[in-house]
Amino acid sequence: MGKLDKLVNSPAGMEGFRAKYSIPPKVGLEYCPLEEVIIKRKTGEVAILVIAFVEGGMTIPMGRITRDYLRGHRLAPHQCVANMFRILGCIEVLNNQMNLGLTWHDVVHLYELHSLGDSYYLKSRSDEVRLISCLPKSNKGLKDDLLIVSGQWHDGLHWPVKAGKLGGAP
Repeated sequence: MGKLDKLVNSPAGMEGFRAKYSIPPKVGLEYCPLEEVIIKRKTGEVAILVIAFVEGGMTIPMGRITRDYLRGHRLAPHQCVANMFRILGCIEVLNNQMNLGLTWHDVVHLYELHSLGDSYYLKSRSDEVRLISCLPKSNKGLKDDLLIVSGQWHDGLHWPVKAGKLGGAP
């Protein structure tokens, strides 16, 4: 168990989490430690890091930029490290609050997608221009807590739920 399990590993904690992050009642949530995700996750369900909500601005249903970025790269949410959700979530908030009209293509312009084994992360293309800065250097203990998300968690369009490879076929 990681550092964030206390937020979602009890019925009261899960209810508070749902309320705080405005997760619709038709969306199923189940806490799952990292080592059990392969066993517990069923077809059509995704695993999302708890930290993606807490510090990454993740919403269910996902914001347009986050959704389109993951779809465009054929990535399932469980393949993304926490900082990726932090970047995408911060861009979503900036976009919504300042009405910037950004799309996932703008993220591709500013950030490169890199692979770290089965996980993916974003790296700024330039040291001089960063849309989002002050990201933590370490996520130690924050990648061990996941939520298995089921039900009406997406907008009904095709969505990758299995691990993909960058540039691979769907």
